Amino acid sequence: MTVLLANDAGAAIGSALLLLIILALAALWVWTLVDAIRVPNDGDYRAGTKLIWVLVIVLTGFVGAAVYLAVGRPAGDQPPIASRHLPPWR
Repeated sequence: MTVLLANDAGAAIGSALLLLIILALAALWVWTLVDAIRVPNDGDYRAGTKLIWVLVIVLTGFVGAAVYLAVGRPAGDQPPIASRHLPPWR
């Protein structure tokens, strides 16, 4: 009986871990999709356009999200969107 309970506990832990991984991947997918949609100009992407990246992320799922983060996401050295359009201080 104790072996059966130990196996049940292991299965429960494994199931919980699998659920956490799936939720993390789903959150990553949603985050990359929203990030790709919110880029204001097509020229900000390192490669491709908004339409291409949204289609890649939607049609290929987690793989497309990873490719977007590695290849297409705009560089992080850009100023925030609101400050790009402000005139410089004198």
